[in-house]
Amino acid sequence: MKNIFDTIFFTEIFQGLGVTLKHMFKKPVTVKYPYEESPIYKFRGIHYMNVDERGVSKCVGCYLCEKVCPAECIHIETDAGPNGERLVRKFEIDLSRCIYCGFCEEACPKDAIHMSDRYDTVDSTRDNYIINMRYMVENRKNVKGE
Repeated sequence: MKNIFDTIFFTEIFQGLGVTLKHMFKKPVTVKYPYEESPIYKFRGIHYMNVDERGVSKCVGCYLCEKVCPAECIHIETDAGPNGERLVRKFEIDLSRCIYCGFCEEACPKDAIHMSDRYDTVDSTRDNYIINMRYMVENRKNVKGE
């Protein structure tokens, strides 16, 4: 009797449609990358540089980040300013060599360098993997929560 009822009223088809409709209104678990970014937590991405209230980088050129970097990817050059202060002339990080360990962030006494959550570092040439101070200050604007 039950088989005749199922055959006449197509109950399995409606049960299947019910399952389909139930999943149509759920939030999808996949992300359409690269059109949508997926949130990543506790991730060390591309470096950024903090600035002071004047908009100038907080880096004082103390070379501590360069010394602690195990990949030796940070290069700093300084000059003496007119009043004897140290001026950072060149600050570069080679992202193709960086292992994103975060030692530079821990070693910085002025809280200048930080690791962002940006992970899209794909580029066609190696030269574009070398970032300078200007890029890191600009990258600060892309950090969420800043």
